[in-house]
Amino acid sequence: MDKMNELLKLLKNQNDAIGGMLKDAAVPPDVTPLHGQGGLWSMAGLSREIVNAKIEPHGLGRYLPLIGSPDETPVFGVVAGVMKDGTRITEPCEDAPTGYVKGGTLTAKFGLTRFDTRTMDLMKIGLRKHRGDFTDLILKGGLLGDANLSPSSIRGMSDQEFFSNVIASEMLIAGINAQRELSQDLWQGTVGTGAFPGLDIQINTGHVDAYTGAVIPAIDSKLYNFNYNPVDGATPDIVEIMHAMEHWLMYNARHMGFDPVQWVIVMRPELWEELIKIWVCKYFTNHCTDSSGSNIVHVNDGTAAELRAQMREAHVLDINGHRYQVIEDTGIYQYDWTNDANNLGEGEYASGIYWVPLTVQGGGFRTTYREYVDYSAAEAMTNMIKAGKSFWSDGGIYSWSIEDEKGWCVKLALRSEQRVVLRTPHLAGKIQKVKYSPIMPVRSPYQDDTYFLDGGVSMRSEDSFNSVWL
Repeated sequence: MDKMNELLKLLKNQNDAIGGMLKDAAVPPDVTPLHGQGGLWSMAGLSREIVNAKIEPHGLGRYLPLIGSPDETPVFGVVAGVMKDGTRITEPCEDAPTGYVKGGTLTAKFGLTRFDTRTMDLMKIGLRKHRGDFTDLILKGGLLGDANLSPSSIRGMSDQEFFSNVIASEMLIAGINAQRELSQDLWQGTVGTGAFPGLDIQINTGHVDAYTGAVIPAIDSKLYNFNYNPVDGATPDIVEIMHAMEHWLMYNARHMGFDPVQWVIVMRPELWEELIKIWVCKYFTNHCTDSSGSNIVHVNDGTAAELRAQMREAHVLDINGHRYQVIEDTGIYQYDWTNDANNLGEGEYASGIYWVPLTVQGGGFRTTYREYVDYSAAEAMTNMIKAGKSFWSDGGIYSWSIEDEKGWCVKLALRSEQRVVLRTPHLAGKIQKVKYSPIMPVRSPYQDDTYFLDGGVSMRSEDSFNSVWL
Protein backbone atom coordinates (compact mmCIF):
# COMPACT_ATOMS: atom_id res chain seq x y z
CA MET A 1 0.00 0.00 0.00
CA ASP A 2 2.94 2.36 0.48
CA LYS A 3 3.38 2.72 -3.27
CA MET A 4 -0.32 3.43 -3.80
CA ASN A 5 -0.43 5.95 -0.95
CA GLU A 6 2.57 7.68 -2.47
CA LEU A 7 0.82 7.95 -5.83
CA LEU A 8 -2.39 9.20 -4.21
CA LYS A 9 -0.38 11.86 -2.41
CA LEU A 10 1.10 12.92 -5.75
CA LEU A 11 -2.40 13.12 -7.21
CA LYS A 12 -3.44 15.55 -4.48
CA ASN A 13 -0.38 17.66 -3.95
CA GLN A 14 2.24 17.65 -6.70
CA ASN A 15 2.29 20.75 -8.90
CA ASP A 16 5.50 20.38 -10.88
CA ALA A 17 3.79 20.44 -14.27
CA ILE A 18 5.31 18.56 -17.18
CA GLY A 19 3.60 19.94 -20.24
CA GLY A 20 0.10 21.20 -19.83
CA MET A 21 -2.46 23.07 -17.77
CA LEU A 22 -5.65 21.52 -16.42
CA LYS A 23 -8.06 19.91 -18.85
CA ASP A 24 -11.64 18.88 -18.38
CA ALA A 25 -12.37 15.26 -17.52
CA ALA A 26 -15.42 13.47 -18.86
CA VAL A 27 -18.81 14.29 -17.35
CA PRO A 28 -20.40 12.09 -16.11
CA PRO A 29 -17.57 9.78 -14.98
CA ASP A 30 -17.22 6.78 -17.33
CA VAL A 31 -14.88 4.52 -15.37
CA THR A 32 -15.71 0.86 -14.80
CA PRO A 33 -16.55 0.67 -11.09
CA LEU A 34 -14.83 -2.12 -9.21
CA HIS A 35 -17.23 -2.23 -6.27
CA GLY A 36 -20.50 -0.61 -5.30
CA GLN A 37 -23.55 -0.55 -7.55
CA GLY A 38 -22.62 -1.77 -11.03
CA GLY A 39 -19.18 -2.86 -9.79
CA LEU A 40 -17.32 -5.43 -11.84
CA TRP A 41 -16.37 -7.44 -8.73
CA SER A 42 -19.29 -6.57 -6.44
CA MET A 43 -21.47 -9.69 -6.73
CA ALA A 44 -22.17 -11.56 -3.48
CA GLY A 45 -20.40 -14.89 -3.08
CA LEU A 46 -17.51 -14.12 -5.44
CA SER A 47 -14.54 -16.40 -4.81
CA ARG A 48 -11.52 -14.58 -3.39
CA GLU A 49 -9.11 -15.91 -6.04
CA ILE A 50 -9.42 -14.27 -9.48
CA VAL A 51 -7.48 -16.05 -12.25
CA ASN A 52 -5.82 -14.26 -15.14
CA ALA A 53 -6.72 -15.31 -18.72
CA LYS A 54 -5.03 -12.56 -20.76
CA ILE A 55 -1.81 -12.78 -22.76
CA GLU A 56 0.87 -10.10 -22.60
CA PRO A 57 3.75 -9.34 -25.00
CA HIS A 58 7.30 -10.53 -24.51
CA GLY A 59 10.53 -10.25 -26.41
CA LEU A 60 13.71 -8.28 -27.00
CA GLY A 61 12.59 -5.24 -24.99
CA ARG A 62 13.48 -6.84 -21.67
CA TYR A 63 17.10 -7.31 -22.81
CA LEU A 64 17.69 -3.74 -24.00
CA PRO A 65 18.69 -1.12 -21.43
CA LEU A 66 16.50 1.98 -21.25
CA ILE A 67 18.62 5.12 -20.95
CA GLY A 68 17.56 8.74 -20.46
CA SER A 69 18.71 11.12 -23.19
CA PRO A 70 18.55 14.94 -23.34
CA ASP A 71 19.26 14.90 -27.10
CA GLU A 72 16.22 15.37 -29.30
CA THR A 73 18.19 14.69 -32.48
CA PRO A 74 21.43 12.83 -31.69
CA VAL A 75 24.10 12.52 -34.38
CA PHE A 76 26.12 9.31 -34.66
CA GLY A 77 29.23 9.29 -36.82
CA VAL A 78 30.54 6.42 -38.91
CA VAL A 79 33.70 5.88 -40.94
CA ALA A 80 32.37 4.64 -44.27
CA GLY A 81 35.71 4.13 -46.02
CA VAL A 82 39.34 5.16 -46.54
CA MET A 83 39.87 5.87 -50.23
CA LYS A 84 42.89 6.14 -52.56
CA ASP A 85 43.12 9.12 -54.92
CA GLY A 86 45.43 8.58 -57.88
CA THR A 87 47.20 5.75 -59.64
CA ARG A 88 50.16 3.66 -58.66
CA ILE A 89 53.57 5.15 -59.60
CA THR A 90 56.54 3.38 -61.20
CA GLU A 91 59.31 5.82 -60.23
CA PRO A 92 60.24 6.65 -56.62
CA CYS A 93 60.39 10.46 -57.19
CA GLU A 94 56.96 10.76 -58.78
CA ASP A 95 54.03 12.14 -56.84
CA ALA A 96 52.34 9.13 -55.27
CA PRO A 97 48.60 8.68 -54.81
CA THR A 98 46.99 10.36 -51.81
CA GLY A 99 44.04 9.23 -49.75
CA TYR A 100 41.00 10.55 -47.98
CA VAL A 101 38.32 9.43 -45.54
CA LYS A 102 34.61 9.12 -46.25
CA GLY A 103 32.23 9.39 -43.35
CA GLY A 104 28.53 9.56 -42.63
CA THR A 105 26.08 10.29 -39.87
CA LEU A 106 23.00 8.59 -38.50
CA THR A 107 20.32 9.98 -36.22
CA ALA A 108 17.41 8.73 -34.13
CA LYS A 109 13.91 9.99 -33.42
CA PHE A 110 11.64 9.76 -30.40
CA GLY A 111 8.11 8.42 -30.76
CA LEU A 112 5.11 9.33 -28.60
CA THR A 113 3.14 6.85 -26.50
CA ARG A 114 -0.05 8.21 -24.88
CA PHE A 115 -2.94 6.57 -23.04
CA ASP A 116 -5.65 7.99 -20.80
CA THR A 117 -7.58 6.47 -17.96
CA ARG A 118 -11.34 6.84 -17.82
CA THR A 119 -12.81 9.55 -15.60
CA MET A 120 -13.21 8.65 -11.92
CA ASP A 121 -15.46 10.21 -9.28
CA LEU A 122 -13.01 10.29 -6.38
CA MET A 123 -15.85 10.56 -3.87
CA LYS A 124 -17.17 7.12 -4.87
CA ILE A 125 -14.03 5.04 -5.21
CA GLY A 126 -14.19 3.89 -1.58
CA LEU A 127 -17.79 2.65 -1.68
CA ARG A 128 -18.86 -0.97 -1.68
CA LYS A 129 -22.25 -2.38 -2.67
CA HIS A 130 -23.12 -3.95 0.68
CA ARG A 131 -21.56 -6.22 3.30
CA GLY A 132 -21.42 -9.01 0.76
CA ASP A 133 -19.19 -6.93 -1.54
CA PHE A 134 -15.70 -8.09 -0.56
CA THR A 135 -12.54 -6.24 -1.55
CA ASP A 136 -9.95 -8.81 -0.44
CA LEU A 137 -9.63 -10.41 -3.88
CA ILE A 138 -6.34 -12.03 -4.93
CA LEU A 139 -4.97 -12.41 -8.47
CA LYS A 140 -3.66 -15.79 -9.61
CA GLY A 141 -1.37 -15.30 -12.59
CA GLY A 142 0.25 -12.09 -13.83
CA LEU A 143 -1.17 -8.99 -15.50
CA LEU A 144 2.02 -7.47 -16.88
CA GLY A 145 4.39 -8.89 -19.49
CA ASP A 146 8.14 -8.30 -19.72
CA ALA A 147 9.71 -5.71 -17.48
CA ASN A 148 11.18 -2.60 -19.10
CA LEU A 149 8.10 -2.04 -21.29
CA SER A 150 5.71 -0.76 -18.63
CA PRO A 151 6.02 1.64 -15.68
CA SER A 152 7.72 -0.03 -12.73
CA SER A 153 5.65 2.21 -10.44
CA ILE A 154 2.52 0.26 -11.35
CA ARG A 155 4.39 -3.01 -10.93
CA GLY A 156 4.76 -2.04 -7.28
CA MET A 157 1.00 -1.99 -6.82
CA SER A 158 -0.47 -5.07 -5.22
CA ASP A 159 -2.98 -7.39 -6.83
CA GLN A 160 -5.46 -6.43 -4.15
CA GLU A 161 -5.19 -2.78 -5.19
CA PHE A 162 -6.04 -3.75 -8.78
CA PHE A 163 -9.31 -5.25 -7.54
CA SER A 164 -10.16 -2.69 -4.86
CA ASN A 165 -8.71 0.71 -5.82
CA VAL A 166 -10.02 2.16 -9.08
CA ILE A 167 -7.06 4.56 -9.37
CA ALA A 168 -4.58 1.69 -9.24
CA SER A 169 -6.72 -0.33 -11.65
CA GLU A 170 -6.93 2.49 -14.21
CA MET A 171 -3.19 3.18 -14.01
CA LEU A 172 -2.47 -0.50 -14.59
CA ILE A 173 -4.79 -0.56 -17.61
CA ALA A 174 -3.00 2.46 -19.12
CA GLY A 175 0.37 0.85 -18.43
CA ILE A 176 -0.68 -2.45 -20.04
CA ASN A 177 -1.84 -0.66 -23.19
CA ALA A 178 1.42 1.32 -23.33
CA GLN A 179 3.39 -1.91 -22.94
CA ARG A 180 1.59 -3.51 -25.87
CA GLU A 181 2.12 -0.48 -28.10
CA LEU A 182 5.82 -0.17 -27.26
CA SER A 183 6.46 -3.88 -27.84
CA GLN A 184 5.15 -3.58 -31.41
CA ASP A 185 6.80 -0.20 -32.05
CA LEU A 186 10.15 -1.76 -31.12
CA TRP A 187 9.94 -3.69 -34.41
CA GLN A 188 7.21 -2.19 -36.54
CA GLY A 189 7.33 1.49 -35.57
CA THR A 190 7.43 4.16 -38.29
CA VAL A 191 7.59 7.94 -38.09
CA GLY A 192 4.41 8.12 -40.16
CA THR A 193 2.40 6.46 -37.41
CA GLY A 194 3.79 8.74 -34.68
CA ALA A 195 6.17 6.07 -33.41
CA PHE A 196 9.96 5.85 -33.50
CA PRO A 197 11.58 3.89 -36.36
CA GLY A 198 11.55 0.25 -35.27
CA LEU A 199 14.25 -2.34 -35.75
CA ASP A 200 12.64 -3.70 -38.90
CA ILE A 201 13.26 -0.27 -40.46
CA GLN A 202 16.80 -0.03 -39.12
CA ILE A 203 17.94 -3.58 -39.90
CA ASN A 204 17.77 -2.79 -43.57
CA THR A 205 19.53 -1.49 -46.66
CA GLY A 206 19.36 2.04 -48.02
CA HIS A 207 20.94 3.86 -45.08
CA VAL A 208 21.75 7.50 -45.83
CA ASP A 209 23.67 10.38 -44.27
CA ALA A 210 21.46 12.26 -41.81
CA TYR A 211 22.47 15.68 -43.18
CA THR A 212 23.01 15.22 -46.91
CA GLY A 213 21.00 12.13 -47.79
CA ALA A 214 24.04 10.55 -49.42
CA VAL A 215 23.78 6.77 -49.48
CA ILE A 216 26.09 4.80 -47.16
CA PRO A 217 26.05 1.17 -48.37
CA ALA A 218 28.93 0.36 -46.02
CA ILE A 219 26.51 0.33 -43.08
CA ASP A 220 23.67 -1.55 -44.76
CA SER A 221 22.45 -4.65 -42.97
CA LYS A 222 22.59 -8.06 -44.60
CA LEU A 223 19.19 -9.16 -45.92
CA TYR A 224 18.14 -12.47 -47.41
CA ASN A 225 14.69 -13.07 -48.86
CA PHE A 226 13.53 -16.63 -48.12
CA ASN A 227 10.64 -15.82 -50.45
CA TYR A 228 7.86 -17.62 -48.56
CA ASN A 229 9.61 -20.98 -48.71
CA PRO A 230 8.68 -23.27 -45.82
CA VAL A 231 11.05 -23.40 -42.89
CA ASP A 232 11.61 -27.13 -43.47
CA GLY A 233 12.12 -26.84 -47.25
CA ALA A 234 13.89 -24.82 -49.97
CA THR A 235 17.37 -25.09 -51.48
CA PRO A 236 19.54 -23.79 -49.93
CA ASP A 237 17.66 -24.67 -46.73
CA ILE A 238 17.21 -22.53 -43.64
CA VAL A 239 20.25 -24.00 -41.86
CA GLU A 240 22.53 -23.20 -44.79
CA ILE A 241 21.19 -19.64 -45.00
CA MET A 242 21.65 -19.07 -41.28
CA HIS A 243 25.20 -20.43 -41.50
CA ALA A 244 25.91 -18.04 -44.37
CA MET A 245 24.36 -15.10 -42.51
CA GLU A 246 26.40 -15.81 -39.39
CA HIS A 247 29.59 -16.08 -41.42
CA TRP A 248 28.90 -12.75 -43.18
CA LEU A 249 28.25 -10.93 -39.91
CA MET A 250 31.16 -12.55 -38.10
CA TYR A 251 33.50 -11.62 -40.97
CA ASN A 252 32.43 -7.97 -40.65
CA ALA A 253 32.90 -7.99 -36.91
CA ARG A 254 36.38 -9.49 -37.02
CA HIS A 255 37.71 -7.33 -39.80
CA MET A 256 36.19 -4.07 -38.56
CA GLY A 257 37.66 -4.44 -35.08
CA PHE A 258 34.41 -5.23 -33.26
CA ASP A 259 35.02 -8.82 -32.19
CA PRO A 260 33.77 -10.25 -29.88
CA VAL A 261 30.18 -9.22 -30.60
CA GLN A 262 27.18 -10.25 -28.52
CA TRP A 263 24.43 -11.13 -30.98
CA VAL A 264 20.98 -12.42 -30.20
CA ILE A 265 18.73 -14.12 -32.76
CA VAL A 266 15.14 -12.91 -32.56
CA MET A 267 12.01 -14.39 -34.13
CA ARG A 268 8.33 -14.92 -33.42
CA PRO A 269 7.34 -17.73 -31.00
CA GLU A 270 5.54 -19.66 -33.76
CA LEU A 271 8.58 -19.60 -36.04
CA TRP A 272 10.93 -20.66 -33.26
CA GLU A 273 8.75 -23.68 -32.47
CA GLU A 274 8.75 -24.81 -36.09
CA LEU A 275 12.46 -24.08 -36.63
CA ILE A 276 13.71 -26.00 -33.61
CA LYS A 277 11.76 -29.08 -34.72
CA ILE A 278 13.90 -29.47 -37.83
CA TRP A 279 17.13 -27.74 -36.80
CA VAL A 280 19.08 -30.65 -35.34
CA CYS A 281 18.49 -33.08 -38.21
CA LYS A 282 19.22 -30.51 -40.89
CA TYR A 283 22.26 -29.27 -38.96
CA PHE A 284 23.73 -32.76 -38.66
CA THR A 285 23.18 -33.67 -42.32
CA ASN A 286 24.10 -30.33 -43.90
CA HIS A 287 26.41 -31.06 -46.91
CA CYS A 288 26.98 -34.58 -45.61
CA THR A 289 26.37 -36.56 -48.81
CA ASP A 290 28.54 -38.73 -51.01
CA SER A 291 29.08 -38.37 -54.75
CA SER A 292 25.78 -40.11 -55.46
CA GLY A 293 23.88 -37.70 -53.20
CA SER A 294 23.23 -40.27 -50.46
CA ASN A 295 23.46 -39.08 -46.87
CA ILE A 296 26.59 -40.40 -45.17
CA VAL A 297 25.59 -39.20 -41.68
CA HIS A 298 23.13 -41.27 -39.65
CA VAL A 299 21.32 -39.29 -36.97
CA ASN A 300 20.65 -41.22 -33.78
CA ASP A 301 17.00 -40.61 -32.89
CA GLY A 302 17.62 -40.46 -29.15
CA THR A 303 20.60 -38.14 -29.42
CA ALA A 304 18.81 -35.80 -31.82
CA ALA A 305 15.68 -35.67 -29.67
CA GLU A 306 17.69 -34.96 -26.53
CA LEU A 307 19.74 -32.20 -28.17
CA ARG A 308 16.63 -30.63 -29.65
CA ALA A 309 14.94 -30.62 -26.24
CA GLN A 310 18.01 -29.03 -24.65
CA MET A 311 18.21 -26.30 -27.30
CA ARG A 312 14.46 -25.60 -27.10
CA GLU A 313 14.57 -25.29 -23.32
CA ALA A 314 17.72 -23.13 -23.28
CA HIS A 315 16.59 -21.07 -26.30
CA VAL A 316 19.90 -21.42 -28.14
CA LEU A 317 21.13 -22.29 -31.63
CA ASP A 318 24.57 -23.63 -32.51
CA ILE A 319 25.83 -22.08 -35.75
CA ASN A 320 29.34 -22.45 -37.19
CA GLY A 321 30.70 -23.51 -33.82
CA HIS A 322 29.16 -20.59 -31.93
CA ARG A 323 26.14 -20.66 -29.61
CA TYR A 324 23.54 -17.88 -29.89
CA GLN A 325 20.72 -16.97 -27.57
CA VAL A 326 17.29 -17.02 -29.23
CA ILE A 327 14.63 -14.55 -28.11
CA GLU A 328 10.98 -15.07 -28.96
CA ASP A 329 9.29 -11.74 -29.67
CA THR A 330 5.55 -11.20 -30.18
CA GLY A 331 6.08 -7.69 -31.59
CA ILE A 332 7.56 -8.84 -34.93
CA TYR A 333 5.15 -8.45 -37.84
CA GLN A 334 3.54 -11.66 -39.04
CA TYR A 335 2.13 -12.23 -42.52
CA ASP A 336 -0.87 -14.54 -42.90
CA TRP A 337 -3.68 -15.28 -45.34
CA THR A 338 -5.67 -12.24 -44.17
CA ASN A 339 -2.95 -9.66 -44.90
CA ASP A 340 -1.01 -11.50 -47.64
CA ALA A 341 -3.45 -13.78 -49.44
CA ASN A 342 -1.37 -13.76 -52.64
CA ASN A 343 1.43 -15.72 -50.97
CA LEU A 344 -0.16 -17.53 -48.03
CA GLY A 345 -3.07 -19.88 -47.67
CA GLU A 346 -5.21 -20.37 -44.59
CA GLY A 347 -3.09 -21.70 -41.72
CA GLU A 348 0.16 -20.43 -43.25
CA TYR A 349 2.28 -17.64 -41.78
CA ALA A 350 5.55 -15.90 -42.58
CA SER A 351 7.90 -13.60 -40.68
CA GLY A 352 11.59 -12.83 -40.27
CA ILE A 353 14.62 -14.09 -38.36
CA TYR A 354 16.82 -11.26 -37.04
CA TRP A 355 20.44 -10.98 -35.88
CA VAL A 356 20.66 -8.08 -33.41
CA PRO A 357 24.09 -6.96 -32.10
CA LEU A 358 23.71 -5.91 -28.47
CA THR A 359 27.36 -5.06 -27.71
CA VAL A 360 30.77 -5.12 -29.40
CA GLN A 361 34.36 -5.48 -28.22
CA GLY A 362 33.39 -7.86 -25.45
CA GLY A 363 30.74 -5.57 -24.02
CA GLY A 364 32.90 -2.47 -24.19
CA PHE A 365 30.46 -0.59 -26.41
CA ARG A 366 26.68 -0.95 -26.44
CA THR A 367 25.26 -0.96 -29.95
CA THR A 368 21.52 -1.59 -29.50
CA TYR A 369 19.58 0.10 -26.72
CA ARG A 370 16.50 2.15 -25.94
CA GLU A 371 16.32 5.79 -24.90
CA TYR A 372 13.65 7.98 -23.36
CA VAL A 373 12.90 11.65 -22.80
CA ASP A 374 13.65 12.26 -19.12
CA TYR A 375 10.64 14.20 -17.88
CA SER A 376 12.21 14.70 -14.44
CA ALA A 377 14.75 17.04 -16.06
CA ALA A 378 11.98 19.56 -16.74
CA GLU A 379 11.00 19.84 -13.08
CA ALA A 380 13.22 22.81 -12.22
CA MET A 381 12.00 24.74 -15.26
CA THR A 382 8.28 24.08 -14.75
CA ASN A 383 7.76 24.23 -11.00
CA MET A 384 6.55 27.84 -11.25
CA ILE A 385 3.41 26.72 -13.12
CA LYS A 386 1.28 26.29 -10.04
CA ALA A 387 -1.94 25.45 -11.88
CA GLY A 388 -0.49 22.37 -13.52
CA LYS A 389 -1.02 18.97 -12.03
CA SER A 390 1.27 16.23 -13.20
CA PHE A 391 4.00 13.99 -11.90
CA TRP A 392 6.67 11.75 -13.33
CA SER A 393 7.50 8.19 -12.40
CA ASP A 394 10.20 5.61 -13.08
CA GLY A 395 13.00 8.15 -12.95
CA GLY A 396 11.34 10.36 -15.56
CA ILE A 397 10.43 7.68 -18.16
CA TYR A 398 6.70 8.33 -17.74
CA SER A 399 4.65 11.42 -17.04
CA TRP A 400 1.17 11.26 -15.54
CA SER A 401 -1.03 14.30 -16.06
CA ILE A 402 -4.06 14.90 -13.83
CA GLU A 403 -7.13 16.24 -15.58
CA ASP A 404 -10.11 17.18 -13.46
CA GLU A 405 -13.58 18.70 -13.50
CA LYS A 406 -14.93 20.34 -10.33
CA GLY A 407 -12.02 18.96 -8.35
CA TRP A 408 -13.27 15.44 -7.80
CA CYS A 409 -14.05 14.01 -11.25
CA VAL A 410 -10.53 13.04 -12.31
CA LYS A 411 -8.73 11.14 -15.04
CA LEU A 412 -5.04 10.51 -15.61
CA ALA A 413 -3.10 10.77 -18.87
CA LEU A 414 0.04 8.66 -19.39
CA ARG A 415 2.84 9.91 -21.64
CA SER A 416 6.22 8.54 -22.65
CA GLU A 417 8.64 9.33 -25.48
CA GLN A 418 11.04 6.54 -26.35
CA ARG A 419 13.14 5.22 -29.23
CA VAL A 420 15.35 2.28 -30.11
CA VAL A 421 18.89 2.96 -31.32
CA LEU A 422 20.95 0.62 -33.53
CA ARG A 423 24.47 2.05 -33.84
CA THR A 424 25.83 -0.73 -36.07
CA PRO A 425 23.26 -1.74 -38.70
CA HIS A 426 26.12 -3.33 -40.67
CA LEU A 427 26.44 -5.92 -37.90
CA ALA A 428 22.73 -6.82 -38.10
CA GLY A 429 20.88 -9.07 -40.50
CA LYS A 430 17.51 -10.62 -41.24
CA ILE A 431 16.11 -13.51 -43.21
CA GLN A 432 12.77 -12.31 -44.56
CA LYS A 433 9.50 -14.11 -45.23
CA VAL A 434 10.15 -17.54 -43.79
CA LYS A 435 6.94 -19.58 -44.04
CA TYR A 436 5.65 -21.89 -41.31
CA SER A 437 2.38 -23.67 -40.53
CA PRO A 438 1.97 -24.35 -36.80
CA ILE A 439 -0.70 -26.87 -35.84
CA MET A 440 -1.85 -24.67 -32.96
CA PRO A 441 -0.94 -20.96 -33.37
CA VAL A 442 -0.32 -19.28 -30.04
CA ARG A 443 -2.63 -16.63 -28.65
CA SER A 444 -1.83 -13.01 -29.43
CA PRO A 445 -1.48 -10.21 -26.86
CA TYR A 446 -2.65 -7.58 -29.40
CA GLN A 447 -6.29 -6.62 -29.59
CA ASP A 448 -6.55 -6.38 -33.38
CA ASP A 449 -4.89 -9.74 -34.13
CA THR A 450 -6.70 -12.87 -35.31
CA TYR A 451 -5.64 -14.92 -32.31
CA PHE A 452 -6.48 -12.36 -29.62
CA LEU A 453 -9.14 -13.59 -27.19
CA ASP A 454 -11.09 -11.75 -24.52
CA GLY A 455 -14.74 -11.84 -23.42
CA GLY A 456 -16.79 -11.14 -20.34
CA VAL A 457 -18.17 -7.68 -19.54
CA SER A 458 -16.71 -4.31 -18.59
CA MET A 459 -19.87 -2.98 -16.89
CA ARG A 460 -22.55 -4.64 -14.79
CA SER A 461 -26.12 -3.49 -14.26
CA GLU A 462 -27.03 -1.87 -10.98
CA ASP A 463 -29.52 -3.45 -8.59
CA SER A 464 -33.12 -2.26 -8.88
CA PHE A 465 -35.14 -1.23 -5.84
CA ASN A 466 -38.81 -0.52 -5.22
CA SER A 467 -41.04 2.09 -3.57
CA VAL A 468 -39.27 5.01 -1.92
CA TRP A 469 -35.89 3.62 -3.00
CA LEU A 470 -36.51 4.36 -6.68
